Amino acid sequence: MKALALLAIAGLTMAASLAGAGAAAADPTKAQTLTLVCDNGSTYTVVVNSSGAWSPAHDVNSTATLIPVSFGEVHGTVTDANGSVVDEFTDPAMVKGRSGSQHRATSSCTFTSDDTFEDPDLGPLHVHVEGSVVGFVTPLG
Repeated sequence: MKALALLAIAGLTMAASLAGAGAAAADPTKAQTLTLVCDNGSTYTVVVNSSGAWSPAHDVNSTATLIPVSFGEVHGTVTDANGSVVDEFTDPAMVKGRSGSQHRATSSCTFTSDDTFEDPDLGPLHVHVEGSVVGFVTPLG
């Protein structure tokens, strides 16, 4: 079960790191790509290539960057090749320190992440993670 916990953490880290994109020049082939559907009327395809929860996420179709200030509850499920649930996890909401002092308009977005990992004992495992993030988008339009 230890391997499952690590996979669950890996899946959660990928989703939580949606706010954790590193430098724009990072190798996109190693990046996690997520779709954000936001209440500002925009949908962004962002590149996430870091495990830091508060780094910006970069839109691959523009120069837009999402700067996160909080995450809602994040929920994940790990299933085996037959679709049976082998692990499930929920992380609580989190707020970036000093986010209450922001002076920019924010957008609320939802996201999902799906990945498959090969476990030496259990075979292919699918990790599905979903959650929400609040942040501001730059450049301001």
